[in-house]
Amino acid sequence: MKLTIISDKGSPMMVVTKIARKGNTLEITGQLMGAWNSKMYITTEQFGGFLRATFSPGVISFVLLYPFFYILNKFRCKEKYPD
Repeated sequence: MKLTIISDKGSPMMVVTKIARKGNTLEITGQLMGAWNSKMYITTEQFGGFLRATFSPGVISFVLLYPFFYILNKFRCKEKYPD
């Protein structure tokens, strides 16, 4: 798994390489700003906020519209780089 979170200028801010359960926390392993390896943890107390953020209207609408965004992006790439 590799999830890259970019800034508004397109540079990578964080690369998530693994999300796993460690005891009663979620451990997120990745790299910050392309330079620092890091492990971050979501505790059971913070997990409720994580779920609220995940199931917010903005995220749900993005998930539902994702197939259209994906297809639109594929067409834009073909226009930029025709075969």
